[in-house]
Amino acid sequence: MEMRLTKTRGVGYLGFVALGLTNAMIGPALPHLIEEFHLSFTLTGTLLFVQGGFYFLAVLSSGVASDYFGKKLFLLIGALLVVVGLLGFMLFGSVVSLFFSLSLLGMGVGALDGGVNGLFIDISGEKKGIGLGLLHMFFGVGALSGPLLFAFLSWVNWRLAFLCAASLVALFFFLLLPLPFPARQHSEAIPFSAITALLGHRIMIQFILLLFLYVGAEQVVAGWLPTYLIGTRHTSHLHGSLALSLFFIGLTVGRLLNGFIAEFLGYSRTLLILSFGSVVFFSLVFLVQAVGPVIFLFVLLGFFLSGIYPTVMAQAGILFPRYSGTVSGALTAAGGLGGMFFPFGMGFVSEYTGLKVGFIVPWCSAVVMLLLAFLSFRYLKNVTHCTVPYSLGSPPK
Repeated sequence: MEMRLTKTRGVGYLGFVALGLTNAMIGPALPHLIEEFHLSFTLTGTLLFVQGGFYFLAVLSSGVASDYFGKKLFLLIGALLVVVGLLGFMLFGSVVSLFFSLSLLGMGVGALDGGVNGLFIDISGEKKGIGLGLLHMFFGVGALSGPLLFAFLSWVNWRLAFLCAASLVALFFFLLLPLPFPARQHSEAIPFSAITALLGHRIMIQFILLLFLYVGAEQVVAGWLPTYLIGTRHTSHLHGSLALSLFFIGLTVGRLLNGFIAEFLGYSRTLLILSFGSVVFFSLVFLVQAVGPVIFLFVLLGFFLSGIYPTVMAQAGILFPRYSGTVSGALTAAGGLGGMFFPFGMGFVSEYTGLKVGFIVPWCSAVVMLLLAFLSFRYLKNVTHCTVPYSLGSPPK
């Protein structure tokens, strides 16, 4: 049993490396797509909106679908969708086929994201935090590798990068096929009234808005950074891709250190500091014109953005320990919505004001995040757990 679970973890880690690799190669590809298809910024943002929309649908339905089909079949279907979507990127000949490929890609990535996370909840036992933390570290490894691989293969043909990503996802598919999965554990159903009470709680509303804004801002950077640097700082495609890899290095290092920082300073204080740092470095991106310093600012921005997602998740899990599944599902769905709308908003604003002004979209997101983090900090100063109606939460103390 121990060896079987170790193999399962290894395949799950490979899946998340492939997921990070796939997610991080869309941004470097956008400048090429804009040039080849003469895309407007609005249409480019719409492409990202479509991908985010199908990702959101997949994540939203992942729990029900994996219960109905089984986690293994759900993951296999998701992997196939990603492979077909990536191969479509290599072979597309029109904007319509590009939209179709991104739809499949968004749906497949959402299925893998939700499915692998659910799998690790099942196999991590009492150490769910450590298990999921390690899993997401592998996503960071793939994300920082994606733009580097894209830049390297661009010397030959940039489409080959998507063939490499498709090959890695296909390897995940074939390694997953023979693995036995743990039996699904049945949990007590949560009454609808309890769900509405939980989601209507003041602090939950703040956390939902925080992750909506955070994921939106992060996806703007992940999707638009190479295009932004090429359009505003006149960098090469290579430097744009390298800058995105450096951003993900900052994000990955931040994720590794964030747990220690949050334990030392406290979750709500850490969230306030990270949100403040995000506002500072988004602001400096507007003010500094030199390419080298701007790229370094994006590394620091990645570091400060990195801890917001896990800190919010951890804080919400501590406040509502009996309903962590419902809490994480609601927060993940909120992030998915942000990932839909903010990259589109960046494209729409950039169409009429230029790319430099378009970056005011994630800057505004960071400012509102800071306000929400401050409100949460004030509310939680003397709160160790939250109660909703007695039937939902822990008895009031």
